[in-house]
Amino acid sequence: MSTDFIHFYSDFNCPFCYALNERLISLGDSRRIQWRGIEHEASATSAVVTPDEKEQLLSEVAVIRKRAPEITVHAPPFRPNTRLVNQVVFGVREQDPKRVSLFRTLIYRALWVEGRDISDADVLESLAREAGIDYPDPEALSPSSPELETWQQEWEGERFKTRLPVLYSSLHEKPLLGFPTYDLLRHFFNGGELPVAPDTLAACQLKPRQNVLLVGEFNPDRCNLVELEAAYILVYQARIEAAEQWLEAQECAPDVVLIDYASLEQAGLELCSRLKREHRYRHTSVLVLLDGLNGEQEMAAFDMGAADVLFDLSNPKVAQARLDAQLRAKQSAAILDALAHLDYLTELPNRREFDRKLEDEWHRGCRHNEPLSLVILDIDHFKGYNDNYGHSMGDDCLRQVARAMGGAIRRHSDLLARYGGEEFAVVLPDTDSDGACRVAEALRAAVEQCAIPHEHSSAAQVVTVSLGVATCVPTLEVMPDKLLEAADEALYRAKQEGRNRLTLHPRLRQGVHCNPLS
Repeated sequence: MSTDFIHFYSDFNCPFCYALNERLISLGDSRRIQWRGIEHEASATSAVVTPDEKEQLLSEVAVIRKRAPEITVHAPPFRPNTRLVNQVVFGVREQDPKRVSLFRTLIYRALWVEGRDISDADVLESLAREAGIDYPDPEALSPSSPELETWQQEWEGERFKTRLPVLYSSLHEKPLLGFPTYDLLRHFFNGGELPVAPDTLAACQLKPRQNVLLVGEFNPDRCNLVELEAAYILVYQARIEAAEQWLEAQECAPDVVLIDYASLEQAGLELCSRLKREHRYRHTSVLVLLDGLNGEQEMAAFDMGAADVLFDLSNPKVAQARLDAQLRAKQSAAILDALAHLDYLTELPNRREFDRKLEDEWHRGCRHNEPLSLVILDIDHFKGYNDNYGHSMGDDCLRQVARAMGGAIRRHSDLLARYGGEEFAVVLPDTDSDGACRVAEALRAAVEQCAIPHEHSSAAQVVTVSLGVATCVPTLEVMPDKLLEAADEALYRAKQEGRNRLTLHPRLRQGVHCNPLS
């Protein structure tokens, strides 16, 4: 089987790239990561820093601190140019891979932890010595490597929308854009479908060029689109069939679809309706350009799902202002949608997402007559942990436990969620009781192996979890909350029997087809 190499398009002066590098280190498997150095702000310099640039750095670092409190990060006094550092890292790529990886990490930390100027050759040379790397001869460094230029062109193309950071799967040919949670990283590395759109994550705030799909003929007398090409990536498709083929071939949905009603008429409105019915395009703003002020056409467009209607594109500044307003609304909606399904502290799916997954898998099990397993678990004596170590340590404990258990979940179809407080839940589709118990034991062992000290627990001297397991073959006559109740009962038994253990619901011990819920 082919190895799925992950291409990591990154820039050393982007804090999101630094934070993602730290997360990739903690997940291990660095052999699959292939660095692709790019420049996302070629004019960056450590010599001059404007107040706006300073504010932007502070804002980006604040996002990292909120999203990844486990990562140490400080706002540097400047955003240095990274042309030299990319050339140096590229120049040493043939040396020991582990040392080269360490060298890249030291460069990131020098800027984002220590505030050092990584555009300074003396700083880079000292970091190379620390990593055990032979610093390349400055005269041997190529000012314009064809490979670096290729990576830059790939990043600037339509596929990645000039967002940072970018992870790209060479095997599955799909990207993950922005700074992902641990859960999304595991989905991505396992080749599974991402539970959120791959372009809705927090990314570098330097403005990317957004994709705008133009469907129709767009009469040049009413549409001055030339100046808009500098602000957006414009894709022209005169026919609806060609537009639909283009959409089907894209990894990410376009940011905006603009439909020319004058040339497409009712067929254009029907395309608008089809797009808004598809889940993939829920965050795409679909706009309709009408051929003049017409109340009936306006209402028809809104009825078909249009986010807004336009009447004229002859003034590019006004057109850009209208498009930018839609793009801001689209980005806000996407972020809110992602946050609505995410637990802020642990970055795991939240109770709402768990309920949705359980409901979906219940109906799937009904259709295919397949077993469905559920694991409910909570941290033993967590109140005592909070009371004695403090709530800040308690939050850190929850994050460590969540990360450890996430690493024990192997299938992308399984869902680990924070159920509430110190309680977590795992949905295991098409899994019998034996398989569910194996997963539960892997979760228990993963938490215990973290060796988080807990002197106030009766179960062990470290943080542990108790787990309840229940399995059934779903039926239409029974609701999924019955499976939840069974797993809760099993969890209660695990606690009664001494904690730091798993218990299978008693009526399931004889096998999966013995339905406990009837």
